[in-house]
Amino acid sequence: MKKLIALFLSLFLMAGAVTAMAETAATEAPKTEMTAEELYKAGEDAFFAEDYVKAMEYYLLAAEAGNAEGWRSAGYLYDMGLGVEQDFGKALEYYQRAADQGDAKALFNIASMYSDGDGVEQDFGKAIEYYLKAANLGDAEAFFNLGVMYHYAEGVEQDFGKALEYYLKAADLGDATALNNLGSMYEEGQGVEQDFGKALEYYLKAADLGEDYAYVGLGSLYCGGKGVEQDYAKAVEYFTLAAEKNVPDAMFALGDLCYEGKGLEKDLAKAAEWYRKALDAGYEPEEEDQARLKEVLGDGYAQN
Repeated sequence: MKKLIALFLSLFLMAGAVTAMAETAATEAPKTEMTAEELYKAGEDAFFAEDYVKAMEYYLLAAEAGNAEGWRSAGYLYDMGLGVEQDFGKALEYYQRAADQGDAKALFNIASMYSDGDGVEQDFGKAIEYYLKAANLGDAEAFFNLGVMYHYAEGVEQDFGKALEYYLKAADLGDATALNNLGSMYEEGQGVEQDFGKALEYYLKAADLGEDYAYVGLGSLYCGGKGVEQDYAKAVEYFTLAAEKNVPDAMFALGDLCYEGKGLEKDLAKAAEWYRKALDAGYEPEEEDQARLKEVLGDGYAQN
């Protein structure tokens, strides 16, 4: 009887093993049977699981099967040094292979390499060339970066008109940061006639798309009564929303309001807390901020 029971148990276990193998086969198709898109998706799954070695394996298989995103993503791993030794030359090679297949993001990445001088001699002319190629394929971020270059004179002569042109194109493609920068240009009157109503419109659109810095712009308008009735409580509300997202400018603004007792109770200790948070988050004080910071934080604040 014991032998019979053992036989049935053995058969049961074998059946279970066969079932498990069948389920595994159903969920993990052999690489040779996977399409280029399936290989790329497997690479993405491995990437987000932080298994960069496996991600590279799948990305390259997808690339060899004709998937441009595979080349671009493999290039990104070399660019960032994820799972492999950082190699800008290899990154550029793979980005170019993807770009040759019309991949806009690969063109954008090449532009960024030329802009930053990563693995290539810094060349803003080349950066603009590749940003334009990416933009012409519908890449909103490429239009935005072109706007930034002209807005802040990064490698080119400052040209607010061109900055506005590129920001508008990026905004039309749904780029939230471009909308925020348009709000800033209208608030400051850069390249356009100063228009607080337009600034408010663009800041609200950017905020609706999740741009945290737009809340700083909105807070600034309500703080100064620019295009809206001055409302410090409303300013505090917007600055707080941005501060909760670790935006240093918002933290500094809340420090100012605590210092001045506007919209918040005057509280130098609380002001110091906000100023310190802003500095720790990367806020770079203006010259006019220095006296107040020394008063609230002491002479040694700049060393932190």
